[in-house]
Amino acid sequence: MGVVVVVAAIAAYWMWGRGEHRDTPATASATQRASGSAHSMTASSPGDAPATLAVTVRDGKGPIANATVRIAPDDGDVLVVQTAGNGVATTKLAPGTYAISASAPDHEPAAADEQTLASGASARVELVLAGGGRLLTGTVTDVSGGPIAGARIDGAKLDGFARPDDAIASTLTDAAGKYRLTVSEGHVLVAARSADYAPQSRYVEVGPAGATADFALVPGGVIEGVVLDEQTRQPVGGAIVEARRDSPMMLLAEEGGHLATANADGRFRLSGLRPGAYELAASAQTRRSKQETIVGLGVAEQVTDVQLLVGTGPVIRGKVVDDANAPVAGAHVRTFGRRTRVEATSDAQGNFVLEGLQAGQYAVFASGELVLPGAPTAVELATKDIDGVIVHVQRGFKIKGHVEPRQRAEIEIDLARRGEQLMPAMLAPTATNDQGEFELGPVVAGDATLTARCASGDQGAAEVKLAPGMPEVVLHVTPGGSIAGRILDGQGKAVAGASVMASRTDADERTTIVNGMVTSGVQAVAGLDGKYEIKGLSAGTYRLAALDRGRPLRMRSKPPSVKLAAAEKKTGIDLAVDRANGVIRGVVTGPDGKPLADAWVSVQQDLESLVQGVAGHAGPDDDDDDGGPPRSRTVMVQATDAGGEGDGGGVGALAPVLTDAQGKFEITGLAHATYDVVAEAQAGQLRGRANHVTPDATLTIQALGLTTLSGTARGAKGPAALFTVELDGPTRAVRTFTDGTFSLGRVDPGSYTLRVSSSDGNAETKVTVAPNKPTTVDVVLVANAVVVGAIVDPSGKPAAGVPVTVIADTGDGRMQISLEGPPPTSGPDGKFRIEHAAGPVMVVVMTPPRPVTKRGLTLEPGKTLDVGTLQLAAPAP
Repeated sequence: MGVVVVVAAIAAYWMWGRGEHRDTPATASATQRASGSAHSMTASSPGDAPATLAVTVRDGKGPIANATVRIAPDDGDVLVVQTAGNGVATTKLAPGTYAISASAPDHEPAAADEQTLASGASARVELVLAGGGRLLTGTVTDVSGGPIAGARIDGAKLDGFARPDDAIASTLTDAAGKYRLTVSEGHVLVAARSADYAPQSRYVEVGPAGATADFALVPGGVIEGVVLDEQTRQPVGGAIVEARRDSPMMLLAEEGGHLATANADGRFRLSGLRPGAYELAASAQTRRSKQETIVGLGVAEQVTDVQLLVGTGPVIRGKVVDDANAPVAGAHVRTFGRRTRVEATSDAQGNFVLEGLQAGQYAVFASGELVLPGAPTAVELATKDIDGVIVHVQRGFKIKGHVEPRQRAEIEIDLARRGEQLMPAMLAPTATNDQGEFELGPVVAGDATLTARCASGDQGAAEVKLAPGMPEVVLHVTPGGSIAGRILDGQGKAVAGASVMASRTDADERTTIVNGMVTSGVQAVAGLDGKYEIKGLSAGTYRLAALDRGRPLRMRSKPPSVKLAAAEKKTGIDLAVDRANGVIRGVVTGPDGKPLADAWVSVQQDLESLVQGVAGHAGPDDDDDDGGPPRSRTVMVQATDAGGEGDGGGVGALAPVLTDAQGKFEITGLAHATYDVVAEAQAGQLRGRANHVTPDATLTIQALGLTTLSGTARGAKGPAALFTVELDGPTRAVRTFTDGTFSLGRVDPGSYTLRVSSSDGNAETKVTVAPNKPTTVDVVLVANAVVVGAIVDPSGKPAAGVPVTVIADTGDGRMQISLEGPPPTSGPDGKFRIEHAAGPVMVVVMTPPRPVTKRGLTLEPGKTLDVGTLQLAAPAP
């Protein structure tokens, strides 16, 4: 069985099915002050009258008193209010758009549609909460152990793409720092924050017995400054300022970075920042910072008088068209690149302008309420405007339906493999309402499979033909099969709060990892007695694995394989695991070898270990040979906003810790896997690493001074006009530059492989970086090779919009595909053209669940290789 690993650094292209959610971090008072607000974003503009919002919260029995209503503007202060005895909470708000959700004890949280409030308007919203939910409790303290009162806790269930639901349950901690919150059962993202502290977020597996999540917050720092025009040096009011750590961030508490809006005087304030170094940039319509400004923060430090300059840069202009080349109005046009992402809306003629972009390579696509993205349009933006960009979409429609018997269920749609539908077809699962009703889309005409899994254990599937105006789909469900047992450790004791994942293995197996969390398969959380039950399973063969916070637990024996007949219930299927009780401890020292206090230490499971834990969890002796046809196992790894080369304890990781006065640290509760450990100190000026560490280890990490790596890139025609630099070593970075020169900041000392790629050629060289000593390197580019070919469907017709890539052929039968943004795709005639470095390669047509490959190819510099016609296989029945 082959194993394919696909690593996608920007996965949002495949996730367009649900709108992105933005949340403002919590603070300590009922009216929550947003991190990064120079002034209240909800303050009325001159002449604006406040709007009135009345939110009614009820259940099937009537109004709910003392329910918590969470009101979050697009940008600004989050408001948390309680309903009165009649179940109504009324408040005055500035005009704007708000996300509203409500929660109450012993009820599932719920969310309303976004509300846009006009000046002086009155609006009423009703939220109906279903009974149920699970109890989440915990305590919020500072690092010294003192309780933090009034900290806000947000909890939201994660969907199949590891994104938090819009239904966010919220509460504030009491005087002892304790909280109680009713959330949905399953994987929940929990965030904690108070005004003077840096936020924390983590995954929690909430089972029938509930869960506990404690937080120890570190005092937050502040960055203040002003945004100025680079030419006139005049303040730029209303500029958006973003501060991004060189490490992944978490949703809810740290959504990819900290944002602030400058006031009329151009002043901005970012607060609640954890220690470390931040890259600051500002944008204001057509103006943007040409390069980031690096600011270092110590624990609770305040940095003032930072100046950010913005100037006019190149723009992308174009038009959105449909299959018939007719203009599409109101489409949301987006760019995805390594650094800058911007959005625009097409006008009545389909025209759009994307402003505020840095130089780089971008994939441009569009989506909308009733249109689907076509193949992304690749654009290289250097120093001049790009005009005439055509972005294709498909006209779509929505389908409605319900499950029968009517009940709450989770609905998934699997679109048949059809050329351009390969990537956009990955719609997130959707939940029905209490009456079992659902709506999906947009979709395009064709065949699809709808599946339903109900909380009751019922399940069902239906083959449907999608067509505009189609009647409502009735998805019949019947009792499904189930697998039950216990999760036990090496002493036979119950492992509470872990999850069991059942993955189908009687077809090609697919595993999806999003932000370090396994999201595929059917999962259930074990109770306090270690018992689990996975319900609503269709007939088939399943492999079981145990997960802790979405990551594989080490199995003590071969994972069970269970074959289920229709509606069969298997019991006594126990899993023996090593519980997540590993410890990594040690001392952080400075360049002089002396212990460093207040160093920020974090751990993150490295990608290779995570992939092996999923793709290889069957063990070396398990080849899945059941006498049937050969199968493939594909592991899709997606990171949705991984912010750079550093490691700050990203999504799903345990919270980082600070060293004590003797430089000592200890991180507990680790699964037995392999981790990278990173220590930062002195406002981000010092950093040290220890890679491939396994618990239980004792380390000494020396934090050394960071420096810069710069140089030139020249091809046969002179300095490269636009090129990308990839740094592989202690620091990992990818940046795009223009005019033949590059500079990378905050580089750790050590040995590196430096790769440069561009349309002018490519190169790879080795370089060693010394502490506190700037390093330079001059790179001579070698001409690229070109791969061309054509893709046809099973009937021999050209297949358009099919994702295809070229990767190095390692010769061991494995594939690891790393992508920054959407992959290249075939054109309307099925043809493709890809530039790549010379050497042994393979062509991979990325068709799920098994790619089409052509191996044994050798590319020569400056030459074109025609690989001929590649035919897609017919979908398996």
